[in-house]
Amino acid sequence: MENKILLNLIEDRYRRFVDDYALVTTDFLDLAQQSAVGGFVKSHSGEGVFLYGGYEDAERRQILYLPDYFGVKDEAELCSYFNENSDQCPLVLLDVKIGQKGARLKHSDYLGSLLALGIRREKTGDILVFDDGAQIIVCEEIADYLAENYTSAGRVPITAKVSPISDLKTGLIEVEHLRVNIASPRLDNVVSAVFGVSRKSAVEAINRGIVFVNSVENKKPDYTLKGGEKLVLRGKGKAIYRGENGTSRKGKVYIEVDKYV
Repeated sequence: MENKILLNLIEDRYRRFVDDYALVTTDFLDLAQQSAVGGFVKSHSGEGVFLYGGYEDAERRQILYLPDYFGVKDEAELCSYFNENSDQCPLVLLDVKIGQKGARLKHSDYLGSLLALGIRREKTGDILVFDDGAQIIVCEEIADYLAENYTSAGRVPITAKVSPISDLKTGLIEVEHLRVNIASPRLDNVVSAVFGVSRKSAVEAINRGIVFVNSVENKKPDYTLKGGEKLVLRGKGKAIYRGENGTSRKGKVYIEVDKYV
C-alpha cells in the first residue's frame, strides 16, 4: 500500500513536470523507497528524471524532474551542474558548528534534535558528521528556519548557517580500509565480515530487505558481488566493496572494502 501511494505521488509530480516543464522535486526518499521507485526512474531517465541527494554517494535522495534545457544527462553531471550553479539547486547545506569545547556529537544527536523541532525526516537528506560539527543536506524551504532555531543537539550548544551545496565537504568523510578473508564474495559473507554481524544475522537482514546493493534492495544471500558495489546495512552503515585481492593458504578469498566511519 505504501509503495502504491508513493508511486502515485511521483507519477503526479511527473504529470506536473510535463505540464509546466520546470524543475519539480519530491521529498527525500530512503533506500527502500528508492528501490521501490527504481523502475519508474530508470524508464524516465531519458526525459530528465533523476535521483539526487547533493552528492554521488548520497544515501537519502530526492526524485528530480529536470527539463532538458539544464543540459544534464546523468546523476554525475547533475552533481557537477549544481556544484557550479548552486543558486539553481533545490538543496542547501545546514553548516553546523559545535559551541562547546571538547564536545562530540553523533549522527543520532543531530537527527534527534532536528525531529524535536518538528522537522519531518523526509525534508532532510544525509547528515555528514565531522569532529567540529556537521553538514546536513536539507530542502531549501526549511533552511532559514533551521538556521535560526537549531541551537542545540544532544544538550550541546550549536550554531548553524545556510551554505550552498557546493560547500559540501565530502572529501573529509572518513573511510576505513578493510582487508578480510571470507569463504566467497557472496552477499551474506561480505555483509557479515564488513558490518561485524554473524552470518546468520546477515542472512536474516538480507531476507528482511534491509540490505541494499547500489541503492537497490537485495534479498539474495547468495548474490555474488563483483567489485565496485555500494553496500548498506540499515542501522549499521555503508561501505564500498572493492573486490577480491588474493586467496589464503586455506583457500579463502581476501576482499578489500572501504567502510564509512
